[in-house]
Amino acid sequence: MIVFWRLFLAYYLADFALYGKRFYSYGTSHPWKAAAARGVLFFLLALALCWQYLNMQWSFFGLAHIRGWGALFPITALYIFSDGWFKLSGAHKYHNTLSFVLHDLFNLLVLFLAVPFRALYDMGSFFAETWVIFFVGLLFVTKVLGNFIFCVEKDLYGRDFPTMDEHWIMMLMRAIFFLTGLLAGWRCLFFMSACWVAVIYARRIRLMDISSFAFYFGFGVTCVVSWLVHWRVYLNW
Repeated sequence: MIVFWRLFLAYYLADFALYGKRFYSYGTSHPWKAAAARGVLFFLLALALCWQYLNMQWSFFGLAHIRGWGALFPITALYIFSDGWFKLSGAHKYHNTLSFVLHDLFNLLVLFLAVPFRALYDMGSFFAETWVIFFVGLLFVTKVLGNFIFCVEKDLYGRDFPTMDEHWIMMLMRAIFFLTGLLAGWRCLFFMSACWVAVIYARRIRLMDISSFAFYFGFGVTCVVSWLVHWRVYLNW
């Protein structure tokens, strides 16, 4: 799954780099321009991460065999369409969570169906390269999970974009929790327990003034993702 996971990483990096309060506000009023900016960044990142496989024939949806560099153009076009329609378009502004989930599912399906199947299992593992899985997991628990929680709370409570302190403190806390779960042996359980006590205390003294859903769901999912990556690193799935 080398090419799939590298494109997956490029996809998350593009969303990570161009997501913040200023870009969110710009994307709300100019959805297609914001989508195009993300699309260009995704294309460049995909070129950089998949350069070894760009001359390989990619089976694009099983309809045609296209060299990698050529397949990236329709993939990027579909990425821009999904970003403009599902995620940023005002037509979905009252269904933020649904739009967010559909946006990710659509893009991941496109990536999976467009990659060269001959190279899917070159590493003998579904999760392929450890360093790619590590960064995908880290981006998921910091940025993607934070965006999903924001969408849920926006639908439920109509809340505004998270404040800078809230946004970055929660990202940092989840990143630390994720990284402690990657320690070798049983040490990870000790340090994750210590981190859990620390975040409970931080919430009690209002250092993290967040909802119960954002707190328990965020750290619960982070724990699961951390263990999945842990097993990939040490058990070589």
